[in-house]
Amino acid sequence: MCTLIVPMLLSACSAVRHGMPMPPEVSAKGLVLKRALPEQMPEQSAPVPGSQLVLVPSENAAGMLVPIPFVSELAIGAYNQSQASGLGKHYAALDVFGIVQGTMADSPLLRNGGSKISLYPIVYLAECSDGQYRLSLAGRIESGGWVGRYVAHLPTTYGDTELAAAAPSTITTMQRELQAAALTLRQLIESDARGDFGKAQYRADLGSLHLACARVGGLVSADLMLARDAEVVEEDAGHVVVRIAGDLSQAGPSGGLMYGLHYLRKQQLHTFKKKPG
Repeated sequence: MCTLIVPMLLSACSAVRHGMPMPPEVSAKGLVLKRALPEQMPEQSAPVPGSQLVLVPSENAAGMLVPIPFVSELAIGAYNQSQASGLGKHYAALDVFGIVQGTMADSPLLRNGGSKISLYPIVYLAECSDGQYRLSLAGRIESGGWVGRYVAHLPTTYGDTELAAAAPSTITTMQRELQAAALTLRQLIESDARGDFGKAQYRADLGSLHLACARVGGLVSADLMLARDAEVVEEDAGHVVVRIAGDLSQAGPSGGLMYGLHYLRKQQLHTFKKKPG
């Protein structure tokens, strides 16, 4: 079963993964931070050169102007990479790896070179249909058939003009929020390794523009993109931690950022429906 309320719009429901807690053998072997990006990324995403940032674009005009599928894919890829390269002039200096490395330095899960299990720190920069960009700091871990993606969503959003201007205040805000997100990321990973999130408190259908923020096919509003049967593993007055199924290879508008264990502020949710237990 697909993870979204609108599964008929997805082309690869068979690739949906259902998240599982970190296997004991992963925490036993330990992790090593990797200054690279994993091979499998959301479709049409574009790395920002020289950084751990990845642009996750919305539907763009390049594909609509070139209706031939193969040529369209090339045009979209070139357009997205051009956009990412432009961002790199201003944001490649954000040392995402260094921030995560500093925060994780004394983590009991890290091993100095002995482990072959990599932890990839990534910042997804999602272009949204409401004209805003939303950032999330993720830690990606892969071991055998298990994939863990741990995600902390940053609170501040940025408009097109604001992002392009790259004012010092914008850079400062991003750095400050990435520092806080790195601490949250560490807590998510270590808590999962201890087994704290092994059992759901309850399940819920939820939606957030931090999970899916662009129209699917230019038609379906992002507000209709709900993660259903999400496992709520932690909750307080201000936040929830949820484990969501998803397809890591889907484009951002189709739910490519859904999969994983997410820390979300309740003010970042537009829909939250607790399911009867």
